Amino acid sequence: MVFQANEERNYHIFYQMCSAAKRLPQLYLSDQNQFHYLNQGNNPRIDGVDDLTYFDETISALTMLGFTSKQQDDMLRILAAILHLGNVNISSCVKDAKQNEVDTESSYIAPSDRHLLVLSELLGVEINAMRKWLCHRKIVSTREVFLKPMTVEQANGARDALAKHIYAELFNWIVTNINISLQSPSQLHCFIGVLDIYGFETFEINSFEQFCINYANEKLQQQFNQHVFKLEQEEYLKEDIEWTFIDFYDNQPCIDLIEIKLGILDLLDEECRMPKGSDASWAEKLYTKCIKSKHFEKPRFGTTAFLIHHFADLVQYETVGFLEKNRDTVIEEQVDVLRNSENKLLRRLFSEEDPKLAVPHIRVKVSTQKNVLTNAANKQNKKTVGSQFRDSLNMLMATLNATTPHYVRCIKPNDEKEAFEYSPVRAVQQLRACGVLETIRISAAGFPSQRTYGDFFQRYRCLCKFKEIRRDDLKETCRRILARYINDEDKFKFGKTKVLFRAGQVAYLEKLRAERQRDACIMIQKTARGLIHRNKYKKIRRSILGLQRYGRGYIARQKAEAVRRERAAVKIQARVKGWLQRHWYLQVKRTILGLQTLGRGNMARARYKIMKDNAAATVIQRFARGYLVRMACKKKLRDIIIVQSCIRKRKAKKIFRQLKAEARSVEHVKSLNKGLEMKIITLQQKINEMVSDDILFILILYFFFFFFFSFISLWYTS
Repeated sequence: MVFQANEERNYHIFYQMCSAAKRLPQLYLSDQNQFHYLNQGNNPRIDGVDDLTYFDETISALTMLGFTSKQQDDMLRILAAILHLGNVNISSCVKDAKQNEVDTESSYIAPSDRHLLVLSELLGVEINAMRKWLCHRKIVSTREVFLKPMTVEQANGARDALAKHIYAELFNWIVTNINISLQSPSQLHCFIGVLDIYGFETFEINSFEQFCINYANEKLQQQFNQHVFKLEQEEYLKEDIEWTFIDFYDNQPCIDLIEIKLGILDLLDEECRMPKGSDASWAEKLYTKCIKSKHFEKPRFGTTAFLIHHFADLVQYETVGFLEKNRDTVIEEQVDVLRNSENKLLRRLFSEEDPKLAVPHIRVKVSTQKNVLTNAANKQNKKTVGSQFRDSLNMLMATLNATTPHYVRCIKPNDEKEAFEYSPVRAVQQLRACGVLETIRISAAGFPSQRTYGDFFQRYRCLCKFKEIRRDDLKETCRRILARYINDEDKFKFGKTKVLFRAGQVAYLEKLRAERQRDACIMIQKTARGLIHRNKYKKIRRSILGLQRYGRGYIARQKAEAVRRERAAVKIQARVKGWLQRHWYLQVKRTILGLQTLGRGNMARARYKIMKDNAAATVIQRFARGYLVRMACKKKLRDIIIVQSCIRKRKAKKIFRQLKAEARSVEHVKSLNKGLEMKIITLQQKINEMVSDDILFILILYFFFFFFFSFISLWYTS
């Protein structure tokens, strides 16, 4: 109502009224982009939709349903006033105009605000009172009453809450009157209600709105489970079928996490009642009280969010703004201003005696956990949004449990609203979110198709032979039919009053029935068509024989004439073709001879050129080969000389090494050191003569060193 996401629109009636602004000058409307409640989605128009045409259809529908022109005018005035209310400019008060000091704790509306003036004119309310209570609120204590100014943010929130409250009351009044106009004067025994809800929602940033929508989907999914799954399995027990219960996801713990005492909603209301309650302190309470639940998680990073395991997916909710949206209550003084309005419809909307929208209680007993008093308007306005949503949801669930619900699942093919585009991933997400995949799993595991024995016999008696039919025992007849066509007994079960089939078996029987009926139809058609075509054939045959007789005579005469003409034409063609062929032959012959002459001359010149080139190439090759042979011979001579030099060098080195070795031999040393031996012998004799052991030892050492150094000196000299 007061906010639209990107690429979204507000309620269509507002755009229809703006398109008809020229027809409604008394409403002071203009283009939809000029209103705050309509331009936030940045996409006010829908391709292929004419809002002016739909406005005419809306007015026509209201007239058809019995709304008078006065009531329609009051409705449009209230709706236009809501748009102008959204454009009322609420700003901060200025303490000192010279120093431009702003009081952030209070708010202010200029007396000359155009939209506020239009609002007071359309609704017939006192402008000063509305201007006052849009910026102030009354706080009642035990002894006295305080008038507290609101900040700009609080005032805008109160203004938006008032706009939503007016629209909700108007909507309830319209629906109530539509129900009254459509009500039959005769006694009613039942009613049909249509419930259109949002599907499961999960975005990048999820807030209080997504929390309420997903909470409602949890409750409805639980009701869907109880109605479809449990009732289906109870039917098997009623028919005395051997069946084991199938476990399916029970989301009651998730619902308890939200709505029981000290649950999420209870803690949210408690925090809203605290004077200094904040989103951060509420988040801390959630982490403390709800962390034990397996459906609640604390995010790994940050303390301004929490996660809930819903039946469809894990969703993270940002706590920022939860308290303000939950406190979205209407200030009672603003409602009192509306009650004193000059607009009769507006006074009726907020009167305590006016009947509120309710479900028709016709043979339906609906009991809720908490009784909601419709005549206590003051208390109703002070209830938080979460409490109102929970009570309304409990009443809805009580109504659904007391009725026989039927479900229609709408699948969105793509998110771009484009034709002929299908996103399989998006479709599977929606099927999983609305529980269809779980339903298919349960149905495939059970017996989704059921028929009574009488209905089954009437439907499939054509599959049974006449002698096998037992009208006194239809169960046995059905057993014989199924035994003939379905060999697997697990594909069907016989109950007390019904025969139950697994998925796909009824389609198989329908196929057999269609084939049997088709064969019977073909047999009847064959006989009837045979008789018709035989009679037709005889009549046609007589006519054709007469036509053939006359036709064949005419054809024979035409053939004879054609033969004569053909023979004459053949002779003429032979003469003409012979002359043409001879003429053509002579021309071709002259042409070919000329071509041959030119071709042979070219070939001879080409052969001569080749022979000349070959002769020149032979001369070049002769000189080149001679040069190559001479160069190769010179290279071989150089290589032979080099090899001979290397071999001779090697032999000379070998002889040199032999001579050098001989020079170093022992005989040569002995010939050089003969005098040294004589000295050694003399020294040995002297040693033998020495008696003292010490002198002998010294002499031995002297001899050893003398001999050693002599040998070294000789070796170096050699």
